[in-house]
Amino acid sequence: MKVDKPSAPIRVMLVDDHCERAQLVEDGLLSAGFEVISVITSAAGLLFQIEQHRPDVVIIDLQSPDRDVLESLAIVNQHNPTAMVMFGQEDDPDYIRHAVSAGISTYLTDGINPTRVRPIIEVAMAQFRSFQGLREELDTARAQLQSRSLVEKAKSLLMKQKNLNENEAHQLLTKLAMDNNQRLGDVAHTVVTTLSAFETRK
Repeated sequence: MKVDKPSAPIRVMLVDDHCERAQLVEDGLLSAGFEVISVITSAAGLLFQIEQHRPDVVIIDLQSPDRDVLESLAIVNQHNPTAMVMFGQEDDPDYIRHAVSAGISTYLTDGINPTRVRPIIEVAMAQFRSFQGLREELDTARAQLQSRSLVEKAKSLLMKQKNLNENEAHQLLTKLAMDNNQRLGDVAHTVVTTLSAFETRK
């Protein structure tokens, strides 16, 4: 009979500028079955810390998180997206909107309750994975749109400069892609760059 291996504990990084509170929070996380891999007192340098430790989730519980903190989180979200939960006192909708834009998966205005922390973190991680999936789909769609645009521009230039019809231009691009073992969009980019430079020199 196959026995499932126990799942690894969720690895948590805690950002808390209050030492006594941080200790209580860390104890609560450990009691709830989490692995606390790092406790830091400021969001400054958070990107480096995340790259070093690779946490599954970052919990932020700062006394007075300001816009500079959100800017740091936005940099993290851009370079190394990670599920993040923020506990704060600020209930201004504008601030919360900026927090979400900066990459906060879940924002709560009450403190960490050890009996509630597991579902909160699990929901935050699920929301993060869902958002990442949507972002990847959007990036793929943008790349496909850009590729199609390049192909159309390359065909137009080939038709003009080589006196080809649309079908012949497309066949030429396809042959170049196959001969060079490249994607059609990459070949189109090279053709557009080369022929546009040629037209400029004319």
